[in-house]
Amino acid sequence: MPIIIKIKNKPNWAVTIVLGLGLLMLSFIILIIIPLTSLQEQGFYAVLNFFSSATPFAAFFILLLYFWLWNTFGKTILTIEPEQITVRYKNKLFTKPRIYLKKEIGQIMVKDFQVEKYKFGTRYHFSLSGSTYSVVLIQNGNETRIVDWITETKASEIVDEIKKCGIKIQDIPYP
Repeated sequence: MPIIIKIKNKPNWAVTIVLGLGLLMLSFIILIIIPLTSLQEQGFYAVLNFFSSATPFAAFFILLLYFWLWNTFGKTILTIEPEQITVRYKNKLFTKPRIYLKKEIGQIMVKDFQVEKYKFGTRYHFSLSGSTYSVVLIQNGNETRIVDWITETKASEIVDEIKKCGIKIQDIPYP
C-alpha cells in the first residue's frame, strides 16, 4: 500500500494579489479591448487582426497563470511505493510526475539552502519561518531536490517516512 504525503506551498500573498490583478487586466484586454478593436476591420482581416493582437497577451496570461496557480494553490504530492517514489506537483502547469526508482537512489538527506553555493557564486535565502530546507536525493552523484522550501522538522518527517519504507539513508553529510 503506497504512502502519500501532501506538502502545501506557503503562498506569498503579495505575489498572489499582484499576479491576480495582472490576470484580471489581461483577461479584460483579451476578452473586451482586442475584440472591439478587431471589429473595425472587415472580413478575414478582422480574424487575422484579432489573433495577431491576442497571441502575445494570451502567452503572457499563461505565464502569469503558471506562477499564480503554483504560488496560491500549489502542492507537492509524494507517493512512496515499494519500488519507487513518485513526485507530483499539483496545480503547476506543464509538469509531469517524476518517478525515482528506489534501487537507483544512493542517499536521501535533508539539506539547508539558507546559503547556497553554485557555479556562479553564493546565493543567500532568508526566511522568517525557517523554510529553507529541502529533501534531496543523491543518484549517481547528482543531487535532485524532490521537496523544496520547507521547515527542518517537516523535511525530517518526510525523510523518516521514506526511511520506514526501506530506503537506506546514510548519515554522512554530502558536500
